[in-house]
Amino acid sequence: MLWERVKIFLAQWVGTWLTNTVARSLRIRIVNDEGLEELEKRHGAICFCGWHNKLLVPLHHHRFVKGYALASEHTDGELVGRVLQNWGYTLIRGSTTHGAVRALIQVVRAVRAGHSIGITPDGPRGPRYVVQPGVVLLAQKAQCPLVPLGFASSWYVEFNSWDRFQFPLPCARAEIRYGEPILVPAEVAEDEIEVWRKRVEDGLMRVTREAEASVGLPPEDARQEAPARTSAAAVSP
Repeated sequence: MLWERVKIFLAQWVGTWLTNTVARSLRIRIVNDEGLEELEKRHGAICFCGWHNKLLVPLHHHRFVKGYALASEHTDGELVGRVLQNWGYTLIRGSTTHGAVRALIQVVRAVRAGHSIGITPDGPRGPRYVVQPGVVLLAQKAQCPLVPLGFASSWYVEFNSWDRFQFPLPCARAEIRYGEPILVPAEVAEDEIEVWRKRVEDGLMRVTREAEASVGLPPEDARQEAPARTSAAAVSP
């Protein structure tokens, strides 16, 4: 138990330093952020949605700092959560698999109080790039717009985790791209939840693919056709 706490403590501070250093070195281009301030004023808060393996650097960006973030209670969520706390975020603990009801209540309260929040709708255990239905319920109850958030970097390290977490390499070209806001109605029939879930998923995948193309990456499916990787982490082509 003590060693686990030591590892988390070390990962927290090393992770914070490493992410700060790399994120500041990136040549970041930001796309479609012009209307976010007005959108936030009109609705009181925004729920930013990004894929689990790509959201760390966007959350480092000053637009989000001192906001709220939903972090799972799993080990990886704990490590990321500690880094986010160092950046000034207020964490809400929970996920689709553990503490879901408690997390939903806390998120709705935070949003109604005017606090924008960042979430990973395919976390904490995937499947990767599959939006969980809970995000639709969240948007329905909180009545805040969901904004898809895409990120890509031209060079990165990819880990052999369930989400194939991607960590950019220093000085890479990168892009943060916002999609069109999605406002789920307050009343949604049960058979319509899948329609809205797929709409969020498609919007998030669209901005991700556009960001990747902007920094010169081929579609991810094509990149995965390369020879199998045997190391714990690999650098993108």
